[in-house]
Amino acid sequence: MMKEKLYQKSGFIIGLLAQELMEKDVGDRILPISEYIDKFQVSRGTIQNAFAFLKKNKAISLRSRGHLGTYVDNIDYLLLQQCSIKDSLLGSMPLPYSALYEGFATALYHELSSFHFNMAYIRGAETRIRLVVQGAYDFAVCSEYAARHAIEKREPIKILMNFGDQTYLSRHVLVLKDENAHDIQDGMRVAYDSNSYDQKNITMQLTKGKNIQLVEMRSNQTILAISKSEIDAGIWNYDEVVEQGYQNLNIVEIDDKVNTEFFSKAVIVISNKEKALENMLMKFISPERVRQIQSDVKTGKLIPSY
Repeated sequence: MMKEKLYQKSGFIIGLLAQELMEKDVGDRILPISEYIDKFQVSRGTIQNAFAFLKKNKAISLRSRGHLGTYVDNIDYLLLQQCSIKDSLLGSMPLPYSALYEGFATALYHELSSFHFNMAYIRGAETRIRLVVQGAYDFAVCSEYAARHAIEKREPIKILMNFGDQTYLSRHVLVLKDENAHDIQDGMRVAYDSNSYDQKNITMQLTKGKNIQLVEMRSNQTILAISKSEIDAGIWNYDEVVEQGYQNLNIVEIDDKVNTEFFSKAVIVISNKEKALENMLMKFISPERVRQIQSDVKTGKLIPSY
């Protein structure tokens, strides 16, 4: 019955109102009816009917305090989401191949547990951001560098929140096949992932002016390709190097060779048109809680769940 109502014309206003109310907490004052009329450009009766529908379906209960206004007495975010124009929440992030990523995924599922929420694990920040722009996903997790780069390219996105240093990865390193090498040299075959803003930028910085061959491959294939002598060098995530026991490889630090300031910071990006989504995510996701859960997963205090 509820879904049938939502498919009717009045259902669109119910959905807008439900999405608006998801920003509220118990005890919050709601806007006067007249302001919702102006905001949605509909009649008083339409707004009153929308509130009646949400109250009847127990998504929200309200209490009038006379001249002080009307306040939220009880709220069910899951039911509000089911009534909203966006009845599921979809995010994307990198494949959780490291404990840091497992912790981040676990934290997001914890923070958004009041909603129908699903995460897709998609390779390449460029792809994840494009899917947000296209409306296929509500938000994407990427490095601050990738987000800044996309914004500079005039992608219609914004950085919603920044989780700080070493939340995306601890650092990138250069992995070399030749155990005696200290840098990328002329003639080397070097891994290159055109879908990764981060990897391809660092790779281009390290190979500038050198006579090398770029070998297109997924970033997560770098170590295997080096072990099979298919390439001579590649940039990779140090977290996986350690966790997968690859410390015996020739690992070279690169922080003194390239500007890596924005690569280790995880951010959430959304379309810059999604104001209601922005308010909702800002309300429910705490960077401090995310960092704590991420740390607990990384140190083994918490079993990852995503």
